[in-house]
Amino acid sequence: MPKNPSYEIQFLDEHTLPAGFNFQNETFGGISGIDFKNGELIMINDSPSNPLLFSAEFILDDFKLDTLVFTSVTKLKTDAFYQENALDMESIRFDGKDYLISTEGNINKDLAPRIFKINRKAEFLASYPLPDYFLPKGNNQPRHNGVFEGLSMDLNSNGFWFANELPLENDGKTPKLFNTNSPIRISHYDRGQNQITRQYAMDLDRIIKIPLLPFAINGLTEILQLEKDKFLVLERAYSAGHKSRGNRVKLFLVDVSKATDIKDIVQLEDTSENISYAEKSLLFDFKKVKKKTTDRIVDNLEGLCFGPMLPNGNRSLIIASDDNFNSFGPQLNQFIILELKSN
Repeated sequence: MPKNPSYEIQFLDEHTLPAGFNFQNETFGGISGIDFKNGELIMINDSPSNPLLFSAEFILDDFKLDTLVFTSVTKLKTDAFYQENALDMESIRFDGKDYLISTEGNINKDLAPRIFKINRKAEFLASYPLPDYFLPKGNNQPRHNGVFEGLSMDLNSNGFWFANELPLENDGKTPKLFNTNSPIRISHYDRGQNQITRQYAMDLDRIIKIPLLPFAINGLTEILQLEKDKFLVLERAYSAGHKSRGNRVKLFLVDVSKATDIKDIVQLEDTSENISYAEKSLLFDFKKVKKKTTDRIVDNLEGLCFGPMLPNGNRSLIIASDDNFNSFGPQLNQFIILELKSN
């Protein structure tokens, strides 16, 4: 990995909400995607049976969280699109006056992942067509529960970037404790052309923590475009058997400027030796701030967005956890606030 990246990260603050926190008779939890604009934080859950969009006032005072006040919750239920697709929502972005959302679908039930647009009343507006290799039973196909976790508006908002959590089945292996070829695809969608116009491979890190039970995973959980060819990428690993301390979360700077455009390559597995991958630089290992977090826990961090500008002119970052509704044991509704510094 390249050293001396052009950005660095500083921890600022952490905040948690109690398990089972309720707002307007809806349980807050399972938060997988967030975004911020003009003092408003929007958050979606990944519950197909009860897909919700929360909004809250989010204010920093100096470099600390001052205000997190919930203002609305809306259920996605009024359109046939919601009934026909599994709304396992994973990311959300402000898109002008509307919202752009990604969902993983349900690959095991042949329900395709989608990227779609809604208005502020949660009414369906549009869905974007995807290549066959992103669809169930296509000429490659995604892994179940490993599809569109990352979503970012591009710099001029004419299109958007998105990324899958795990390699497609014929792109490479899922990460293991040893080094593997585990590429995910970072894709740019041009809405003028209504198609993917650029796509790059990025190799996921291996799993570091030895699982005490037979399950471990590492995948991409979010992306944010910083510059023309540079992105923030959040990777979250989980090793079973460590109770609330099984997560290992890292934030990377990813540069695609020298990477091969792979949009027309259906299967990467047999061609990976001829492909230049995106370059990754480790910006921040959340393990370093465990002493500053609730119960020394870094939970299942999945949401990432730019937050308010800081008094020194730097950007803040907001990261949020998916507590899985505490269905696998006690977890946190956790918000971590960072400072993004340019070198």
